[in-house]
Amino acid sequence: MTDQCTVIAIFTPKPEHRDEIRDLLLRITPLVHSEPGCEFYAMNEDVEGRFIHVEAWANRSLWQEHNGRQTVKDIIAGVEGKLERDVEVYEMYNLPTGNHGKGSLTGK
Repeated sequence: MTDQCTVIAIFTPKPEHRDEIRDLLLRITPLVHSEPGCEFYAMNEDVEGRFIHVEAWANRSLWQEHNGRQTVKDIIAGVEGKLERDVEVYEMYNLPTGNHGKGSLTGK
């Protein structure tokens, strides 16, 4: 298991708030890139209209610090009452396998 903390955060907006949630997340995502320990923080949209952040932090402690920062506070405030369900968050640690880094999200 690696020290790198990989996180998936899934936002399922109510249809009438989809564009607002999209704009909020697009605005905040680049701000997170400069936070200590952020190795990547990529916003995605799936075919069902959910917004999915795929994140990697140098370690769990730095990810937890991120969770207390203003960027996360702004996201929480901005999505309040506008999601179909609570944000789904999955915290993971890679078990590298295979050759040439293809068994790891970092490519290492």
